[in-house]
Amino acid sequence: MKKKVLIIGNSPSGYSIAKKLSEKYEVYITPSSDMLKEFVTCLDIREDNSRELLEFVVENSIDMTIAISQKAINSDIASLFADNNQAIFAPTSKANDIVSNKVFAKKTMYKLRIPTPKFGIFEKQNFANDYLKNQKIPYVIKTNESNSAVIITSQSISKNILDMMFAQKNNKVIIEDYIYGTPFSFYTITDGFKALPIGSSLTYKHALEGDGGQLTSGAGSCVPNYKISFEHEYMIMDNVIYPTLDYLQMQGNPYLGILGVNGIITDDGNIQILGWQSFMQDCDADGILNNIQDDLYDLFEACIIGSFSDEVDSVNINDKNSVSVVLVNKNKDNTENSITGLDNLDDNISISFYPSVHKNKYLEYEAGSGSVLVFTSFASSLAKASDRVYSELLDVDFKGISYRKDICKYNI
Repeated sequence: MKKKVLIIGNSPSGYSIAKKLSEKYEVYITPSSDMLKEFVTCLDIREDNSRELLEFVVENSIDMTIAISQKAINSDIASLFADNNQAIFAPTSKANDIVSNKVFAKKTMYKLRIPTPKFGIFEKQNFANDYLKNQKIPYVIKTNESNSAVIITSQSISKNILDMMFAQKNNKVIIEDYIYGTPFSFYTITDGFKALPIGSSLTYKHALEGDGGQLTSGAGSCVPNYKISFEHEYMIMDNVIYPTLDYLQMQGNPYLGILGVNGIITDDGNIQILGWQSFMQDCDADGILNNIQDDLYDLFEACIIGSFSDEVDSVNINDKNSVSVVLVNKNKDNTENSITGLDNLDDNISISFYPSVHKNKYLEYEAGSGSVLVFTSFASSLAKASDRVYSELLDVDFKGISYRKDICKYNI
């Protein structure tokens, strides 16, 4: 009999792991979406309704729960499940503060001497205004809210941004230097004591070509990040990942799950850390997960039951290269917005959908507003993967379609 897995979170990263695990396991997922219904069993339980999720797991003999949703993690579903002897792969809410609480994250980096851009944390706007008088452009202003970072390229707009951010209740504002270089994400799997690398990406955060426009949660990526050397990997593990895990453990909040870091490789080869990730970013998930040759269930189970540190020496990663592009719908009229061109794609193309996509009465895919899908190509080199993904994208269309045309196109 197949083991049963519950995944909490229906983002493209949730879609990616559900698709991979469904090849071998019986997978359930919540919240529901039309796209996920094609290959897994969907539930309609709120992500942060931990009690109802626990009842479902117990009543249906679910073998493992994987929480990807930040709402679920912040509701401390991991502690509730552990207290009730239910296997869950996710950090506790306290451990996840390193991801969700940017102020705590920056203070932790400072305390642990993890290299990070120079920053200031402010609770009052007049102090922030004084700080900005000597701040060189460009710089970044952000709050604890996800995707709140704004790059300031003109002092004239900084006041409006600060007004907006300080208008939010109970908010602290972070102002940090903008660092030039190559952005990266580096991912590990950990039981809270031992961590093993599972892959890296070059992440494109800006909405427009040439790194213009607003910052996004990810407009595309290359896997692996070709600028991360073995020396960089050792540096990240020794000076970022392990000090963080040791610190959280000493605080009584060991971190179990996927722990990633986002950062910048500067032109002189140094690394600056911007923050942490509790799972793979949506534009990275397909590329990272498809490179892991080990059974994900076995890896996650080893972390949960405590055998990871003693029995798992490494994660087997293949040498496939991938390029992912996020397709966005900028059309404000979302009626009858069919997605065409997905029927005859190359075998080396993978698609992960955002929950905004649904099926109409003709069983056609319909693009909702905002982010629509992640389009990923696999090849023997990043250059070939980039050429392939854009060649295949020529056949894909819907009203308001928009995506960056330069993902992994240059300097490869």
